Amino acid sequence: MATSPLLLEAASRNQVLIERLKSGEVEKIQPYLKEIDRVVRLQLSEETLTSYTRNRLEVLLAQIDGLILGIYQRYVDALDLVSIAEYEAAFEARSLDKVLVNISAIVPTLPAIRAAIYSQPLQVTGADGGKLLKPFMADWTNTETKRVTGAIRKGYTQGQTNQQIIQAIRGTKAANYADGLLATSKRTAEAVVRTAVQHVAMTARMETLQSNADVVNGYEWVSTLDGRTSSQCRSLDGRVFKMGKGPVPPIHIRCRSSITPSLDARFDYLKEDATRASKGGPVSADTTYYEWLKRQPAAFQDAAIGPTRGALFRNGGLSAERFAELQLDRNFKPLDLDEMRRLEPLAFEKAGI
Repeated sequence: MATSPLLLEAASRNQVLIERLKSGEVEKIQPYLKEIDRVVRLQLSEETLTSYTRNRLEVLLAQIDGLILGIYQRYVDALDLVSIAEYEAAFEARSLDKVLVNISAIVPTLPAIRAAIYSQPLQVTGADGGKLLKPFMADWTNTETKRVTGAIRKGYTQGQTNQQIIQAIRGTKAANYADGLLATSKRTAEAVVRTAVQHVAMTARMETLQSNADVVNGYEWVSTLDGRTSSQCRSLDGRVFKMGKGPVPPIHIRCRSSITPSLDARFDYLKEDATRASKGGPVSADTTYYEWLKRQPAAFQDAAIGPTRGALFRNGGLSAERFAELQLDRNFKPLDLDEMRRLEPLAFEKAGI
């Protein structure tokens, strides 16, 4: 299989733009959080909750629940994830057109793209793994809504004043409102929205690759070369998978990894000198994460992968490729140090660990 450096460069540049897009989409939630703040203050502006019966409190909470859930739903609707997916599917086709000779890449139809982003489960680890996009977003909005109503119920049980409850939700001016529940909701929104955008972008691009199966027979995993890349993505960088036989980003919440097409042998001539972006400047396009990390100072290595793994990486006599293999199991889940030691005891001994 041939991976064109030009396609790799295009995928890396596109991922930078996706990250900017994510930041913009996250910032859009601020007016909605302010609206939630106003709703809560309005609903708690009359009698103190200590005068409420339990039944009356539950009626109030149900009303607040519906109002907040509606606000979050309007934010989700404004994200327009389908348009993002449509753009990414077309981007992948345009990238293919730049390297294919006498062949025009096929762009999947909008119904096919829409069906793909809603029917393909998220491959993230943890409780959200395997969820479809709509339940993933719905669970988030429900959780954030219950976070607010739960704070009100807790304040009522503890005999707090309405103002104390409001302060717990919106935060204090002294802390620039960063200590309230709504600040937590914004941080959670960042994680969810970044993950959702990555899911629709990568799923749509995979749909384009599948639509061009006559020239595309796989895809290469492309990770970000910096100190914030996760252990899973570090180890997957540069690996090539047959279509439908490997993981697809996002593999964890806030995943920044991308993909690039792997073409059949007819296009081996496309392999030529090229670069990919990294922290510190461009490097050769065929450089994997751990090959790049080998060139970084020890302090940076320890910050990126931890001091114990850093010592093993430098002193264990392992190649970058073998070290990457030791990080994940067959299901692409991270291995802990004990599991790694069982696979390479001599490397640990050589590194003095």
